[in-house]
Amino acid sequence: MTSPPESPRESPRNSVHVFPDIEALSRAAAQHIVSHMDRVLSEADRYTLALAGGSTPRRLYELLTGVYSGDLPWKQVHVFWGDERFVPHDDPNSNVRLARETLLDHVDIPEGNVHPIPTETEPTAEAAARAYAATLQRAFDSPASTFDAALLGVGSDGHTASLFPPLDRTDAPSDPSAPEAWAKASQAPPEASPRTRVTCTLPVLNGARQALVLASGSRKQEALHRVLADPDPSLPAAQIQPRSQLSWFLDAAAQPPGLSAS
Repeated sequence: MTSPPESPRESPRNSVHVFPDIEALSRAAAQHIVSHMDRVLSEADRYTLALAGGSTPRRLYELLTGVYSGDLPWKQVHVFWGDERFVPHDDPNSNVRLARETLLDHVDIPEGNVHPIPTETEPTAEAAARAYAATLQRAFDSPASTFDAALLGVGSDGHTASLFPPLDRTDAPSDPSAPEAWAKASQAPPEASPRTRVTCTLPVLNGARQALVLASGSRKQEALHRVLADPDPSLPAAQIQPRSQLSWFLDAAAQPPGLSAS
């Protein structure tokens, strides 16, 4: 797979969009992806998309197989994941399973264009992270220039992908060719299950051209206040800074008091 030329990093344009419910949020996010994909593919021969897990993107994925499926050139789309639980891909907790059941099994995407984190074939999360780092290195030239778009969520603790607070910048390798610069094993808080995860690193997520962060429900209000209204640098979600554009898609229940939409 050939990589597009690396784009210079700019200060990302930030926008916050608030919708009445998850249905409206998902439709707007789907329209955004379709439009962005069309623009990228007018100049390139592939579109790289990192998928998110959790419950929030489910309706978005369903829309991409239905209302918008005819608008998407799936043979030119390469799908990756921002993170994965260390479980087999058929486990109910698997992000790959969610994406296959709601999206990938219903569209005409070549299997060679699907790049899951190999949690069911590697013996440990650390080995899966090294294997996924190799996949990413074959697809992209540098952690600083990766996906065309990354779909992300935000947890009630301010985590994103499987990067959990407090954000630790001390373990970031200085060598961008090191596997740890691309993907790593992580541990979710004790109350989360399953705890063991594999995640793209913050530089890889920030290497995306665009990031779309989806958040739904009142449980996200406090974290979103600490991310958007009064940024707390210890929260990974507050450190998402893609190359070009950062778009927040919130439903009304998740909107922190006093935070206005763009």
